[in-house]
Amino acid sequence: MQRVTPLRVTAYLAGPVCLPTRHLALDGLLAWAIAARDGLPPPAVASDCQPIEIPIAREPGGRFHLCSHAVYTPEVHEHRWLNRRFPLPEAQSFGSAKLRTVRINGGPCKSYRLPLDTMWLVGDRIDWWCVGDPDAIAELVDLVGYVGKKRATGLGKVARWTVNECDPWGPGYPVVRDGRPLRPLPLDWPGITESATAYQCLTYPYWDHQAEELCAVP
Repeated sequence: MQRVTPLRVTAYLAGPVCLPTRHLALDGLLAWAIAARDGLPPPAVASDCQPIEIPIAREPGGRFHLCSHAVYTPEVHEHRWLNRRFPLPEAQSFGSAKLRTVRINGGPCKSYRLPLDTMWLVGDRIDWWCVGDPDAIAELVDLVGYVGKKRATGLGKVARWTVNECDPWGPGYPVVRDGRPLRPLPLDWPGITESATAYQCLTYPYWDHQAEELCAVP
């Protein structure tokens, strides 16, 4: 990192977003951006992950980076549906005389209709706070065009990013504010006075359930 300073990173969205876990990790987004930029193959399991270092400072013990998870305020919730209808007439036209039945209530041919909760956010914005290199972070977030789930359907489209220097709010910046954690933290992390607890990962890859431990969470 060329320069390390307190920062606020903001994504301005072009529409609704789907965040079923309610959390979105800046460090994970930057690690993805580096992997995409460098053409790293997607890992099948966590042990296949190549080490990726992002331009954000680590906490003194090196366990995680000094950045918050996403901070935003929902304004309107929109209830949608995910529909998949198996094309039965087309399957019948391509089937042979031996094709007697097609199971559409299970297996790869199953049709479904699943609820999907999407949100419009106040100001159409998501904020993160961190300590890092503003120029390097700005280059990486520009590679992220969508955030959240169901991006292929157009949800979570980012209209623009901003990376600005900011004044820390005091002790705990950028991971604890008003006694509450802004990301998964060790239970003994200083400054926490109010939090829930859950088994989560302290750092990316966040989908590695074997790395989960009991954390103080937002």
